[in-house]
Amino acid sequence: MRLGTADVVVIGAGVVGVAVTRALAREGLSVIAVDRRGVGLEASGANVGLVTLFSSHSLEEPDPGPVYELTRRSVEVYAGLAAETGLDVEYEACGGVMFAETPERLAAIRRAYEGYRRHGVEVEWLDAAGVHACEPAFWSEGVLGGAFCPGNGQLNPLLLCRALARDARRAGARFLLGVTVNGVSCGEGRVRAVLTSAGDIGCARVVDAAGAWAAEVGRMVGLEIPVVPARGQIVLTEAVPRFIHRVVSGAEPSARQTRRGNVIIGSTIEHAGFDKAVTPRTVHEFAQGGLARYPRLARLGVIRAWAGLRPATPDHRPIIEAVTEPAGFVLAAGHSRRGICYAAATGRLVADLVMGRAPVIDLRAFGLARFGRGGPPAPAGPVEAGVAGGGRR
Repeated sequence: MRLGTADVVVIGAGVVGVAVTRALAREGLSVIAVDRRGVGLEASGANVGLVTLFSSHSLEEPDPGPVYELTRRSVEVYAGLAAETGLDVEYEACGGVMFAETPERLAAIRRAYEGYRRHGVEVEWLDAAGVHACEPAFWSEGVLGGAFCPGNGQLNPLLLCRALARDARRAGARFLLGVTVNGVSCGEGRVRAVLTSAGDIGCARVVDAAGAWAAEVGRMVGLEIPVVPARGQIVLTEAVPRFIHRVVSGAEPSARQTRRGNVIIGSTIEHAGFDKAVTPRTVHEFAQGGLARYPRLARLGVIRAWAGLRPATPDHRPIIEAVTEPAGFVLAAGHSRRGICYAAATGRLVADLVMGRAPVIDLRAFGLARFGRGGPPAPAGPVEAGVAGGGRR
């Protein structure tokens, strides 16, 4: 059965998929997003919800570059999303501290701090007392110092997904939820249709934003994409008056307090295949680690625990690329633990590729070639008129 045609089919409706769908629909393209479950129901709903401009990733990129830019441009979107969509995503630029307990870690933070300052990023140096004063609820007997970034923040991941999806629908995008993608049909070296459990969709472009299942979608067109599932577990406490006010980076497990007063604790990267089970050992480790860093957690009861599958690449950086063959196949995959941080900017970059514009961020850091496979991105021109109706061949 044919479901009609679209300029672009986006596979996946997690935070990256809905951000891509929104960006493409706002370009005036006809877009259909397909997801086997629903909006934000996998990894996007199983994370702490931090949006950090200066944190552990900064140590690998001490002079802010493409990874920093992904977050910065996403933050710009999130800050205005409530006014734009009418749905409050509970975004707060509450500021955050990254701390060190060893001289080596302190030196690494110092290098990143100096590099970011040179580029005009607002970040402040802290001694040990300054770290504790920045977030009194946090405790580390061995803290040596760290840095404070007022631009670090937090939001509600599920509300973010809903807001992006709402805006995408307003721009004309369609969502097929509870629908499985069974294949991608190609002909003459380019994508022609997406084959789903509800019928086939003729299209000119396909975006693989399938999260932990991105490699499976890639194999449908003969691509080996190095994305594997990495289980992340989350624990939620009862709601109490706010006592955690800042984002603390470097503490494992991570913790933040929501606007409603619940504390969300989580941080794992567990290579357990597609198993989403919550394990007693990890919950126990969360309790022990959380109590060591946030003593007031001892008074709180746990009301829920759950897990999701994060799409991890070997270097934990995403893959954002329009591949050479098949033409029309675009990757927006492998965002690992930072899908929330990178999603909105990823949407903009995919729109740039599809519309034939120079991407706003240098994509060489996010190409398949860095893993020793694939080739350079194909020159992506605008969606060709008439190709969207090419259908299955």
